[in-house]
Amino acid sequence: MRRIYLAASSYIAIVNLGFTLLLPGLSLAEDNMGNTNTLQQQLQFMEQMRTQQAAVAQPMVQPNPASPQVPLTAQQVPVQPAPTQFSPNQAGVNQNTPIATQQMVQASPADIEQGAFQGLTKQLLPLSPAQIHRLRQLYDQAQYAAAADPSVPPQPTATSRYVSLAPGATPPVIRLGAGFVTSMVFLDSTGAPWPIDSYDLGNPTAFDIQWNRKDNILMIQAKSYYTYGNLAVRLKGKEASTPVMITLIPGQQAIDYRVDLRIQGLGPNASAPTTEGLPGQPNPELLNVLDGVPPAGSQHLNVSGGDAEAWLKGDKLFIRTRLTILSPSWIANMASADGTKAYEMQKTPLILVSNQGKVMQLKIEGF
Repeated sequence: MRRIYLAASSYIAIVNLGFTLLLPGLSLAEDNMGNTNTLQQQLQFMEQMRTQQAAVAQPMVQPNPASPQVPLTAQQVPVQPAPTQFSPNQAGVNQNTPIATQQMVQASPADIEQGAFQGLTKQLLPLSPAQIHRLRQLYDQAQYAAAADPSVPPQPTATSRYVSLAPGATPPVIRLGAGFVTSMVFLDSTGAPWPIDSYDLGNPTAFDIQWNRKDNILMIQAKSYYTYGNLAVRLKGKEASTPVMITLIPGQQAIDYRVDLRIQGLGPNASAPTTEGLPGQPNPELLNVLDGVPPAGSQHLNVSGGDAEAWLKGDKLFIRTRLTILSPSWIANMASADGTKAYEMQKTPLILVSNQGKVMQLKIEGF
């Protein structure tokens, strides 16, 4: 052990002598660079080296009293790591300066500011503009998929239907759609409005009805896609002692935007009949003409002199117009709530009509 202590003392003396010789060199380097901070960093580094070298002088293996004293061999002494290598002198920096210090000295203020800006930008805005655009596109697609109806858009229709109050008659069916409003207009045989007295809905949680409690129109909307129900409507007047029963079916490919329900009989607002007796049996072909549907197997004719449409089926002439026909006499007629009229009459090339009191002449060609 005495040999180890003597060798450590000699090593410490040599190290102290080396530091004594290095101090003038450090002072000279400080004068050359004129940078006090660099000198302080070099002194701190040398102090760290001196601490590590002093640790070598301590006994590497503590003697065990129970074991015999065996001197350490050269192979048992730990090998100390080599001192940190320094890069050669660059840009006026001393070669003994650490590499990190050299990089700080070489970096300009503009480079430091640019690096700080890039780091802050990456932290605050980690996504690129292209990634932001793509993210918004995916969000828009998700919103569209959540709001869009998976089925095809329904087809809107506007029709007129006869309603029979006789026993055994089939109630009319109204096709509804969730998010779509359907108007039901109640008319009498002459096309005059038939006012509503009250109504009763079979499933109030599945349908929504709006009515101003004055006229003959009900606005109904389905709240769900596939919930069925029915509706009972009581009309005003002695003729409407029986309620009108209506079946409500939502979720169809075609939706009734407007339905004119024609009740057989004369309502309280019926116009004076032009013929004697009660209205005859309804003509389905005339009802289709009123809706703008040509009779089956008919021929379309050209009409001039006024706003009208004409079809010829056999020897019968069907006219659809908002004008009032004066001559020749017609066989049957039918009117809607908006003033449109349908006439059935014998074939004729000239028709005398009235347009708000003004007499006009319609010329029909194409026979």
